[in-house]
Amino acid sequence: MKTMMSESMKKEFGRAMRGIALVGVIAGACPPGAWAQQAEAPGALERRVDAAFEAAFPLYEMARARFNAMVNPLNPAPSPVNGTPVNRRNLIDHTARDVTTPNNDTLYSATWLDLHATPVRIRVPRVEGGRYWSVALLDIFTNNFAILGRQQDGEGPVEVTVVGPQWAGPLPGGRVIRSPSNDVQLVGRFLVDGPADLDAVHRIQDGVRVEPLDRAAKTLPQWVPVRTSTDPENFLAVVNEMLSRNPLPATEVSAFSNWADLGVGGGAFAFNRTSAAVQAAWHARLPALHQGLREGLQRGAKKVDGWSVPSPDVGDFGQNHSLRAAVAFGGLSALPSREAIYLNLEEDPATGAPLDGRRPWKLIVPPIAAKGFWSISMYEKDAEGRLFFAANPIGRYSVGDRTHGVQRMPDGSIELLLQHNPPADTRNWLPTPAGTFAMTLRVYGPSKSMLDGKAPLPRLIPAN
Repeated sequence: MKTMMSESMKKEFGRAMRGIALVGVIAGACPPGAWAQQAEAPGALERRVDAAFEAAFPLYEMARARFNAMVNPLNPAPSPVNGTPVNRRNLIDHTARDVTTPNNDTLYSATWLDLHATPVRIRVPRVEGGRYWSVALLDIFTNNFAILGRQQDGEGPVEVTVVGPQWAGPLPGGRVIRSPSNDVQLVGRFLVDGPADLDAVHRIQDGVRVEPLDRAAKTLPQWVPVRTSTDPENFLAVVNEMLSRNPLPATEVSAFSNWADLGVGGGAFAFNRTSAAVQAAWHARLPALHQGLREGLQRGAKKVDGWSVPSPDVGDFGQNHSLRAAVAFGGLSALPSREAIYLNLEEDPATGAPLDGRRPWKLIVPPIAAKGFWSISMYEKDAEGRLFFAANPIGRYSVGDRTHGVQRMPDGSIELLLQHNPPADTRNWLPTPAGTFAMTLRVYGPSKSMLDGKAPLPRLIPAN
């Protein structure tokens, strides 16, 4: 699908793109026509396209999230720029299909900051009673560059001012955080102890304030419609708009400056100015590259007792472009392991066969040390491998350290019954879908032994 823009939008965006330096790559500097293409060894061009795609894909996904939250006309409740976060008021259940691998533990609050022209102040009210909470700030490459929360700030309250990477103006007193990018995603997570606790969490959400220091400062519009990253023309247009809005971090300059001939950093219509060979390479490689992204959080994971333990680079990716791209596809906005760790189980540890809800299982959960909380969520798999909650007669989608009525053994462990049909005693029942299923163990505030892969993990065994 080609990117469609009105003539006035093209002129406005063209003015915004011209003259923007990408530290050695000048957006729009190339004259009309193709960039010169030097002779390369067989396969070298395709490998360069692969590398450019993996490095730039998080920019596309962040642009997609921003576009859908703030610009997309189909969104009935768009998020205001530098304004009050949009709050999810109910825990996710089996009817939700907008978020893959959701949790049933926290309510979310989210918005976007635009730091081009003004710093932005964030206030979080006091969060009492030992409740887990966090407000993560992510740059355009999906790195968590700052996290406000219980581990760092206790009960609060918290007030910080976030400034852009190039801001040189005056600052107020107090705590200041400098962002690596002008565009920032804010994601708040607040633990809920069941439906009766919703009102208390709503009051916390309502107390979160986001406001620009300069209310008259203009925000920068997002012009390029985000269509599909499988279309190289739209992919490059969206990526290049993000690059025009945000300076490259020093760690990315060397790589990105080598991809000008591939259309990276070349403006809104860069794809059309690349050579025929480059265009053919983009078209040929995108299907396979997208297929590879389906690994999501599993990329770089290690197996421990059948569980996939994610790479410690998740959420703070450094130069791990491959992992960063896969997580942007399958777990956008994931927290770093120091804040939360997500372990997945999709196969029978004994045979390697996919887990099937038509067979009964037992899951022996040992005592789990967590500074925040832990939970085990049950999912069904759709045809594309995405994970969602499945309908069940007791409305239970997860079991954790707060689940009421669950019976524990003398040593503190829990024996869960995993099956599709209700057992005689449902207290320790975690319902499975009728077909293929998967589980995710979430530990917020994990212990060092959990992070090191030395803590005992839940053990799955056949029920008969």
